[in-house]
Amino acid sequence: MTYFLVMGSVALSILFTLGWVVSRLVRWIAAGFPLGAKSKTGRAGRKPAARQTRAAKPAAKARRQSQAKPAAARQRAATPWRITRRLAKWRGITPFAVVTAFLYLAVRLVEHGMSFRPPHTLPDGFTTLTSYLGWLAAGLILLSLLHNLAKWRCHRAEK
Repeated sequence: MTYFLVMGSVALSILFTLGWVVSRLVRWIAAGFPLGAKSKTGRAGRKPAARQTRAAKPAAKARRQSQAKPAAARQRAATPWRITRRLAKWRGITPFAVVTAFLYLAVRLVEHGMSFRPPHTLPDGFTTLTSYLGWLAAGLILLSLLHNLAKWRCHRAEK
């Protein structure tokens, strides 16, 4: 009876997690694969040019020519890569990593408890399932950390 309760709760947790992933994927497909909000100017961070008077144009042109290359190099260095900007927009990865990590910890606790009960043995694929779940949790935690780093990098570039 205990085995069915434990395995039923594990199966329910896995099905809930997979259902959540499928629902998010269906919502993403139904929305037309959005990868983020597009700005009206075409590029994020680009500001419309201010109008200049005729007297200010020659001085501004000379100043632009003398500072054109370093400013362009600084702008290129300050702009995050496209993959960083896309990774910063993954909002669902952190909760999914937390759910998977807690699910892995619960399965490890169940495995530990079942291994110390004398009359019962672990099912054949249970240890393999635990191992795969652990690697999945570790990978999702790594992706979550990369997401947070990308968010920080994009936020820093906006300032």
